[in-house]
Amino acid sequence: MFWNVLMVGVTVGAIYTLVTIGYSMVYGMLRLMNFAHGDVYIFGTLLAYTLLVSQDFSPVWAILIAAGAGGLLASLVELIAYRRLRSAQHRMISMITALGAAYVIQNLSELRWGGQVLPFPSLFPAQQFSILGHAVSLTHLVTLCIAVGVIVAFNLFLKHHKMGKAILCVSEDITTASLMGIPINRTISIVYFLGGVLGVIGGILYSTSYNAISLGMGFRGTIIAFTASVIGGIGSLGGAMIGGMILGISENFVGVYVSSAFRDPITFLLLILILLVKIG
Repeated sequence: MFWNVLMVGVTVGAIYTLVTIGYSMVYGMLRLMNFAHGDVYIFGTLLAYTLLVSQDFSPVWAILIAAGAGGLLASLVELIAYRRLRSAQHRMISMITALGAAYVIQNLSELRWGGQVLPFPSLFPAQQFSILGHAVSLTHLVTLCIAVGVIVAFNLFLKHHKMGKAILCVSEDITTASLMGIPINRTISIVYFLGGVLGVIGGILYSTSYNAISLGMGFRGTIIAFTASVIGGIGSLGGAMIGGMILGISENFVGVYVSSAFRDPITFLLLILILLVKIG
């Protein structure tokens, strides 16, 4: 029982890491709380649901199209709603705009898909494997492998690709990066795009693991991303992974051994305690 709960917790933690990376990098770069992040990734996940259920797309194509659409939507939000306010003196202006963008995307998604819970199809066969004498679901195993693979690929992109290095430079100091000739607007748009892509992939993996999706998962995704970023250290890829893993594992253990009703309160209590320790 313990190992099964731990396995599911690690899988959920890897998914949370995917959702957190884009949010954490945007906040670390611009100090902007991107409230639209969760609504962007849930839009892409709902699009994947439509492609899989109504259009009979193969899972690979559905994921690629939905992830690309989520990335484009995130970039569009940055271009229309955030870019002109980037130099605003008061951060509250950008936060209000972010909330407005979130509600626009949320309402558009609700008009198309409604607010009810939808049965998300399983992308993997319902099989069990025995690892070290413990039964592991194929869905959780494949989900974990995909999530970890995407995280590793993104990390390699940041460290070895020219654009990845530009992203790291801009996240360190926008003014200095601009003086070095790095195109700031294009780099920030790419960060938003990649954040949307990773978020949609995480949303699809989460939904297929639990065979359910709803519009309300968008707001919770934003809160999860913010919490994991704070726990692990905002702007840090490694911190996003640590924060996502802590949240995923703790949530799963609380849900199984305590009660699912206390999952979110205990998660935020954990956030408060970590903040108190950091400040202290």
